Amino acid sequence: MSNTKHNYTNTLAEATAISLIEGTDQICVVGNVNVSDQAGAYSQGLLTEDTIDLALIRQYEGLISAGYFDQTSPYRNYSWADVNTPEAQALALKAAQMSIVMLKNDGSLPMSLTGKKVALIGFWANGTNVLQGDYSGPAPYIHNPVYAAQQLGLDYIYANGPKSGVLNASIADPAMAAAKSADVILYFGGIDTSIEVEGLDRINVTWPTAQVEFIEQLTSLGKPLVISQLGTQVDDTAWLKSSAVNAILWAGYPSQSGGTALLDIITGAVAPAGRLPITQYPADYVNQVTAVDQSLRPSNSSPGRTYKWYDGAVLPFGYGLHYTEFNTKISTVRPQTSSGRHRGWDETSHHQGGPSYEIGAFKDNCDAVYPDLETALTVDIAVENKGNVTSDFSALVFIAGEYGPKPYPIKELVGYKRFFAVGGGQSQKAQIPITLGSLARRDVKGRLVLYPGKYSLLLDVPTQAKYGFTLKGKPWVLDDFPQPPEDGTNGCDYCTPQTNLTSPPSGQ
Repeated sequence: MSNTKHNYTNTLAEATAISLIEGTDQICVVGNVNVSDQAGAYSQGLLTEDTIDLALIRQYEGLISAGYFDQTSPYRNYSWADVNTPEAQALALKAAQMSIVMLKNDGSLPMSLTGKKVALIGFWANGTNVLQGDYSGPAPYIHNPVYAAQQLGLDYIYANGPKSGVLNASIADPAMAAAKSADVILYFGGIDTSIEVEGLDRINVTWPTAQVEFIEQLTSLGKPLVISQLGTQVDDTAWLKSSAVNAILWAGYPSQSGGTALLDIITGAVAPAGRLPITQYPADYVNQVTAVDQSLRPSNSSPGRTYKWYDGAVLPFGYGLHYTEFNTKISTVRPQTSSGRHRGWDETSHHQGGPSYEIGAFKDNCDAVYPDLETALTVDIAVENKGNVTSDFSALVFIAGEYGPKPYPIKELVGYKRFFAVGGGQSQKAQIPITLGSLARRDVKGRLVLYPGKYSLLLDVPTQAKYGFTLKGKPWVLDDFPQPPEDGTNGCDYCTPQTNLTSPPSGQ
């Protein structure tokens, strides 16, 4: 609670009181650990019955809406048959296919496996619940790569592979024998929840040593080798540089249809179009940062964290290859608000670096309660498939520039759009809205501020198109942030008895 971790209150009762008063209606119970003290908060006069009643009302409102007390509610009659529908199964497969990211391809993929003997090797190849990762419900089935190979009628041989620790001959020898007997090697490795999970943090971002040694043996065979990396990111530098590794796919935890999705990508039944949702860091990165310093910005003791501040990635956030070549461009950028008004803009005023917009005009055209959610600019983009393979494409729009407090972030994702089934030689267009909040930055007091300065919109990874513009005028605070009191107290406004309250504080 906030009294021990956040230094916001002095006692558990005070932390419980302020949490409930501010609208946290449920308390998480962790084993036998006391994480709240409602009784103490009430007996000390920190909580009123009105506040407790409001929390209970909201909780029971949700239960009633779900039909918890109504025998006639249709929700009470739902069964697995209502969840595990053909549509839901198709969606699970589609989600797995769409999320797979191709990290390397020397032209070997897509690969026809018909008429070839295929070695399916690795502890993920015939995995079961491990494909679901952590915090997942029971799946109706697990279609792993071995299952997918069976459904395709492939001539395959399966062998387990090493996971971590020392390379064991009892696992490595049969796997190498399978690889030597095959025409194509499909290796399914990486890390899983036995290596990373809540309560089990990793201390490195490398491939497990046993797998590194084994993959090196596979590369010595001189056969087509495709690595499918599962689990979260590890440093792929060695395999990216190795000419003996023809392709690398990353699938994360692809769940119940993950094996089918991977074989669909490998064979070309589906074209890859996923993008890395995180940065792939080099192995030495863990030696450059300290776990006790979680600041994102670079400093004398840290090279920075995330794509916003760190520029030494093995593969950057948003990276992803395709079976075809796409050309993307920014057609136009138009100022706009959800209100539809456009007062005070001189959209014809251009200078070197692009048009100039007055912050005051955005403010005048905005009457929203939450201005940070209002559309500021609409970016018209066009995507052209210059190859002959039909494929999805995910357009990513970043913002960069010198505005607000230093240091300036490298860039920040502010919009995206997935184009579906762009045919060879065809083009598609779309509009991507950019909100005022996306253009803003936090100041030293935590306030979200729209600053004057020079901005650039960057399209795609790596950048294929840029659009510059300038914001002029006075900074505009879009969203305030609670400040500590000037008297130096701990900032707990509700850590005094509330026996005189007849209703929760205003604003709830």
